[in-house]
Amino acid sequence: MRLRCLSVNLKELEDYQRRLARRVVLKDNVKIEDLRFVAGVDQAFLGDKVISACVLLSFPSLEVVKRDVKIEDVEFPYIPTFLMFREGKPAVNVVKSVLRDVEKVILLVDGSGIAHPRRCGLATYLAIETGIPSVGITKRRLYGRVEEPRDVMESKPIYDNSEIIGYALKTCKNCKPIYVSPGSYITPETSLEVVKSCLRGHRLPEPIRLAHTLANKSKNRRLSDFF
Repeated sequence: MRLRCLSVNLKELEDYQRRLARRVVLKDNVKIEDLRFVAGVDQAFLGDKVISACVLLSFPSLEVVKRDVKIEDVEFPYIPTFLMFREGKPAVNVVKSVLRDVEKVILLVDGSGIAHPRRCGLATYLAIETGIPSVGITKRRLYGRVEEPRDVMESKPIYDNSEIIGYALKTCKNCKPIYVSPGSYITPETSLEVVKSCLRGHRLPEPIRLAHTLANKSKNRRLSDFF
């Protein structure tokens, strides 16, 4: 179905996101003291291909345990706030490959959780499709009201009206904040705690940073093979 959604009614997709959002559970399925693994998923694009990478790390030592990359056809155009339809299924496929039979794991996703206009970003989709607690992390605020943190490791709540739906977190001195929100099966507070525990001096937490590097290395290899 190559880019078939060009003729899809976006209102129908919005309704689908809202239905998924009603299935979100903002409770901790895994307590942080019981957590054994964290994983990161990120994607890169090359022409009509999406390159999805997932990296599994031990927690709290953050040593790489397993990784995988999958390359699939892109089936949906880039439309802001609808990225789950472009990236969701390929991301689910690589996550299931890496996290099969892995327990007591939390997934960190390069994409929004419930800090989304319809409370259903990519991290929410992944959690509901896999049953794995997920945390969404973005470099820009997509939704919600927040006072930007100024000091390193300072966090500020992201509000939807009076409800806290995530946190802005300044992770390093010379970088802008990142925006953290639960996908599902985890609270905003635990989401923030897990992300903080996965920082190692970079703007992004290690699981996502390593997945990003893996996806782009695979992209660059394909480019080299092509030329």
